[in-house]
Amino acid sequence: MSKETKFLSIAIGLLQGFNKENGVADKAAYSMDAEKLYKFVEYAWENCVDQKKKRSNEVDYPAGNDRNRFHQNGIVKGEKHLGSIFIETRSGGIGTPAQVKFFKLLPGEDAGDFDRVNGKITMIRDITGFDGCLSRKLPVGRYVIEVSKGSEYEIITDDIEIKEDTNSRKSYDLSRFVNMEEMGWIAGELHHHSVYSSPVFGGDDDVVDTPQEIANSQMAMGLSYGALSDHHIILSHPAWKALKRHNFVPIISKEISTSNGHVMAMGVPIDVIYKIPEDKDRTDEYLRNEFVRITDVIKENGGLAQINHPRDLQRSISWNPNFNDMLDIFETMEIWNGSNPMMPGSTNDAAMKLWMDCMKRGLFLPATTGSDTHNICADDYHILFDEVMDVLDAIKANATTLLKEYPEETHVMLEIGDKLLPLLEKWAETCLSSGCVRTYINFDASMPREDTHNPEYIMDRLRRGRSFLTNGPILVSRVNGKLPGHKVPVSTGGRKKGKTGDCGAELEIELMILANRGLKTLKLCTENGVYKDIPLKGGKKNGFYDYSQTIKEPVPDGNYLYFMVQDDCTNLAITNPVILVR
Repeated sequence: MSKETKFLSIAIGLLQGFNKENGVADKAAYSMDAEKLYKFVEYAWENCVDQKKKRSNEVDYPAGNDRNRFHQNGIVKGEKHLGSIFIETRSGGIGTPAQVKFFKLLPGEDAGDFDRVNGKITMIRDITGFDGCLSRKLPVGRYVIEVSKGSEYEIITDDIEIKEDTNSRKSYDLSRFVNMEEMGWIAGELHHHSVYSSPVFGGDDDVVDTPQEIANSQMAMGLSYGALSDHHIILSHPAWKALKRHNFVPIISKEISTSNGHVMAMGVPIDVIYKIPEDKDRTDEYLRNEFVRITDVIKENGGLAQINHPRDLQRSISWNPNFNDMLDIFETMEIWNGSNPMMPGSTNDAAMKLWMDCMKRGLFLPATTGSDTHNICADDYHILFDEVMDVLDAIKANATTLLKEYPEETHVMLEIGDKLLPLLEKWAETCLSSGCVRTYINFDASMPREDTHNPEYIMDRLRRGRSFLTNGPILVSRVNGKLPGHKVPVSTGGRKKGKTGDCGAELEIELMILANRGLKTLKLCTENGVYKDIPLKGGKKNGFYDYSQTIKEPVPDGNYLYFMVQDDCTNLAITNPVILVR
């Protein structure tokens, strides 16, 4: 599946999810095939975009578009008009790695009311080094600068004008509004690729980032642990282990390719290989036995066996639904992969439904996240997105003609452009790269640091579900004093069940909800789905939002209780559940 076809497949799924949520009956959207849509996009590119270039006076199509001219570090190919900038980021007066995004302002845009959703991705992602320093060149122009460091720090916005052959300097002191480590929580990354996944080392992924660059990128997102999970080989292990610091725990890992999904072998020092059979030997019995064998080897070597992106669009890297009865061989499930948004109709949404289905039949596989980053600059998606925007502009300009010749394809592309692309643009500029989704684990703060800040302990907490998942908000839940992954005894007192659960029995739910961007809704959920929405109210104070609250709730129907908070797919957190024991 090409990147273009995969993007269109994701877009079709999201459109279907949007329509379903909003009660829209759209036959064309529900029946559309990505290959069919891609052929139409190719046709529009050849016959509309090129036609526009040849007959610009005859087609109402915006000229002067400079999309697709950037290479990896955000500088236009052949650009001669450059200036330099030096940025220093500190926390408490000490240099610290941080994420720095540069948004080049378009003509007519102003820094004071800048909105990143403007129909064009201009973002350049960079990071300050381990010492908090960054020196780089930028094309001349006016920029909005965004400086951040994950979930626990305020987000700083600034603006600057870069002038040719001029050196500029900026310093930022990031305010940490909550220190989660002091409260027994650290955040980490569980799914990241490096140059060791590339053809240089026998792989087939276009990755150029070194382990050191990736560790720097992860720490710039405020992470305290990280797994490097390359395909095919474990050659990255020595380099990754060497990056251990007092405030960063590297975890060796490998993403094992099978013909029915990707399996994570986390914390395993040996090279575990799934033996894909020849077609003549390919039977369900053989494939099942191989999954049992490799997960046994992972566990025997002290590792954690995880199923990654179980509902991916590509069959070879998606879990075979016929094998759902044996998901208990895994210890965790990646339900939130950073390569696409968590929203209705997405592969993440499908993975979350699988996770819930497991709980319905009594199997609790603790949920995890992973960015699945193949490019810490996060600009490969940008090029693809801008190409789609180019062809969409052409389709809009020629809609009357195209609707006659290709009514379904034209309609679906216009719907994608109207309903999805603005949010996907925001998501691409907000939620891609290392640690874009992260898993916070709880540790026993009374234990010595060396006993908790190590791969073995972190993997144990992941197995137990002592965690929450986020791309922004802090969400710590306690149900009758119990954190996620724990059992919570409940008693009905002999009362009858009501609509929301056991009448007469109550749960005390304490929620710490903090965020550096505003939230809208708190959702109370069981394995049967969301059963209650609570609006979140409150303003920003001292650089962050605090929606923390304690609520009393009847015991719901269901055996698992978990929580979600969100604004949209770019600002969302999900806890692992507590297990209600009646």
